[in-house]
Amino acid sequence: MLDNLLLLEPELAARLKAVLADLSPAVHVLSQDDLAGVKEEQQLVPAVHVVYQGYRVTEASRADGRAARIEQTWLAVVVTRNVANLKTADAARKQAGVLCAKVLAGLMGFKAASAAGPLKLATGPAGVFSKGFGYMPLAFTVELALTP
Repeated sequence: MLDNLLLLEPELAARLKAVLADLSPAVHVLSQDDLAGVKEEQQLVPAVHVVYQGYRVTEASRADGRAARIEQTWLAVVVTRNVANLKTADAARKQAGVLCAKVLAGLMGFKAASAAGPLKLATGPAGVFSKGFGYMPLAFTVELALTP
């Protein structure tokens, strides 16, 4: 029985913290709540933000409507800051690329305890690099079984 539609957020954050624990400088793993009201220049970097992106129903075939399967989409947004070359953002992109590879290795195929299956890499939004900051969203889908 599912009692929280967003129950995967802490599980994903815990997985990322474990996977990224050995990196230096330390990588902050943050939720959407951690970002509320924070100005760009004051945000913690490097970081990975765990962001819920919505769901779609994959199965709702019971006649009484009391069970369904959904596929949620979660973003792991890799955030870096590197002002070594602001004009081309080469340094920020390289730093983001290395961190993205670690996040991908840690989340692709990961089976969260509350999920009905493993995380699968999905098509996500494009990355953005501006003023030394880099934002690389990595999208993952995961299936959940819902019953009241």
